[in-house]
Amino acid sequence: MEVKTNATLVHDIEQTILGRNGWDKSIGEFMSNNIADMAEQRFAKPQEPRAYLSLSSLGTPCERKLWYKVNKSLESEPLGPDTLFKFFYGDMIEELVLAIAAVSGHSVTGAQDRMDVHGIKGHRDAVINGMTIDVKSASPYAFKKFKDGNLRKDDPFGYISQLSSYVYAAVDDPLVTDKTHGGFLVVCKVSGAVCLDVYDFSGEFDEKENTVKHLKAMAKSDEPPDRAFEPVPQSKTSNNGNMKLSSTCGYCDFKKVCYPKLRKFVYSDKPLYLTTVNKLPNVAEDLEYRGEI
Repeated sequence: MEVKTNATLVHDIEQTILGRNGWDKSIGEFMSNNIADMAEQRFAKPQEPRAYLSLSSLGTPCERKLWYKVNKSLESEPLGPDTLFKFFYGDMIEELVLAIAAVSGHSVTGAQDRMDVHGIKGHRDAVINGMTIDVKSASPYAFKKFKDGNLRKDDPFGYISQLSSYVYAAVDDPLVTDKTHGGFLVVCKVSGAVCLDVYDFSGEFDEKENTVKHLKAMAKSDEPPDRAFEPVPQSKTSNNGNMKLSSTCGYCDFKKVCYPKLRKFVYSDKPLYLTTVNKLPNVAEDLEYRGEI
């Protein structure tokens, strides 16, 4: 039997999608059972905040956010149904792409195994052909970064640090034969395109223990760290004095904790969060978010 490698992973996945590798019904049943279990975890009861450090949070670029997560978890913005459904959509894509990889003849093991990095725990996505793999579903903009191998230059959510932690944690894992590399297996949520983005993390291992010690100490401190990102002008073209959250802060669940006087204005495509308002935007303001109703 031919031993598959990650060099042909994307091609073989595409061939399976084209119906050329033979879909195994038992794989489909296994996948559907996993999705059913995840649906129960997601939807059987309200999601509760996780007030602890995890491997998936190690790469978060703002330590202040991590401090809030550990110390003020109940003050986080509740996740709306659209966000929760988006997360579940990502879960389904992960199960589907791993099932297709297995049908394509690749070794898929270690899915959701619990990992430990100096006391901080998390669950990796999978090991494919001996390499630690993180499965992502991405927007077209984010997908291009993975496809072009540019994540080290533009990584607002700390994915590089997250995956390096899972690779680091697998140093003694017999399932993982490549001890220095990890890859992102990414699906574009719009086009359906697939890519594999591989990185060498050996240069980051020496600092991993110190990083974990630092973050543990930070989380136990009495006061939150400084903000990692400051507000930016609302517009590059107009000088109205309005200041808005950076794009990274806009996705943060603790932005109202970090900026108690934050104001939210409702545009048709996405909300605008202003920290300083010198001139009112010509759109409606969410007064409930402001705390006035």
